[in-house]
Amino acid sequence: MKKATIFLLLIFTSFIGFAQQLDNQFYFRVGYSSPSWKHFGLQEQDWNDLGFESKAGVNFELGSIFLIKSILNRDDMAFGINADYLYATFHNFDNEYDINIGVFRAGSKVGPSFTYSPVDKLEFDIYAKLDFAWGTGLVTYYDDMIDDAEDFFLSKADFGFSTGLNIRYGILMLGIEFNTISPELEYDDDPDIYWQYLVDAEFNNSNGNDNKSKLPCMNFTIGMSF
Repeated sequence: MKKATIFLLLIFTSFIGFAQQLDNQFYFRVGYSSPSWKHFGLQEQDWNDLGFESKAGVNFELGSIFLIKSILNRDDMAFGINADYLYATFHNFDNEYDINIGVFRAGSKVGPSFTYSPVDKLEFDIYAKLDFAWGTGLVTYYDDMIDDAEDFFLSKADFGFSTGLNIRYGILMLGIEFNTISPELEYDDDPDIYWQYLVDAEFNNSNGNDNKSKLPCMNFTIGMSF
């Protein structure tokens, strides 16, 4: 038993010894973004009652990880700053009556990160970011006719947050992230009407006390990191 324990410790120590020298990273990635049924404070049954039975989304990110090696002074782990210079997300809720909802958001994110490399070329990043959305837009449209949509709800710049995990091996990068933000989606033709007012009037018997719409989602991405 002791020999087996010593053998395993030697293997582990060898892996640590061969861990790569961590470097700053530049990356781009794309993937599937899954909007939550809890969008706008609703539940899945609320969506189903209106004929919405499916949802999907896409996500794109371009960013960097800047490592601060002096804090830990180690070759296998480091704290850093993770910045997304640009991200774009589109979510779509499909309705069986062909009146769909699309939500688009673009912005930037930045926050602290921690990177660990247990073996050569393999790295894990965990992070939490402040999400600065430059703008969010919501549109209702008939199926396959989003270019002809007339009802738009737009939001000015707003803040949210995200937290996630990256797995990097060589230049390959996989990621999973939870993201949420609550913009004020204002009707393009009438600045006194917000999307959340309409939702609350339908489901919460509210006269419009809250103009913020909750937009939680999960992002699953694949990309390249250099």
